[in-house]
Amino acid sequence: MLDKSPSADRCRPMLSRRGLMQSLALLAGLPAWCDARAAPYPATIDAMQSARETETRVYYHYTEYGRRAQQEGYRGIAYLFSAFAASEQVHATNFGKILTRLNVELLPLPKPEIHAGTTRENLIRAADSEIASIEAFYPKLLEQLKPEAHEEAITLVRYAWDSEKQHRDKIRQIQRWTGTFFETVARSIDEKTGRYFICQNCGSTTNSVPADLCPVCKFPPALYRGIEPPA
Repeated sequence: MLDKSPSADRCRPMLSRRGLMQSLALLAGLPAWCDARAAPYPATIDAMQSARETETRVYYHYTEYGRRAQQEGYRGIAYLFSAFAASEQVHATNFGKILTRLNVELLPLPKPEIHAGTTRENLIRAADSEIASIEAFYPKLLEQLKPEAHEEAITLVRYAWDSEKQHRDKIRQIQRWTGTFFETVARSIDEKTGRYFICQNCGSTTNSVPADLCPVCKFPPALYRGIEPPA
């Protein structure tokens, strides 16, 4: 991706591989001393790597939380975590795409060590995680991206941010009953939970496919995919 900003430092002189890279630069209409593969977005790359790692880690946690809920007999909550995990995976994939376009090699991310508690405890942890993402992590990412103004990266972060707000709201509906009435509410969720659908463009999480456009990214509803409940 070429840097369209007015910065005078948009390309750097190459000290090696000059012949090949100069030819590519000339074909792209750049000065001969520019590296056509240069990535003039160091802060953006750092932010996207952090976001990809974070979303991948959350994906693994939610997957494990879903398994624990299934083991404890909370089918509705297990389904909720499965849907959220699918949403986090969309976010991680989107951030990986930005890195690829900036010529960064995507290395496999190791599976984190997960200490899952009871379903009640995992709901509290998940809510705390979503709140931290909404109030701190994503605002910090947007500030980090602002100087380089990589529009696609900023857009995808905003998509993920809005999706996390959807997750927070759904978790909070359950979390407020994690005290005395947890069992009653959890069983009610098992009986009343419908379907979950995830927008493959932004990770938006809904209980039905939007009639018009996705509420987060405003793309057609055809991009939504139904998440199958745990068996």
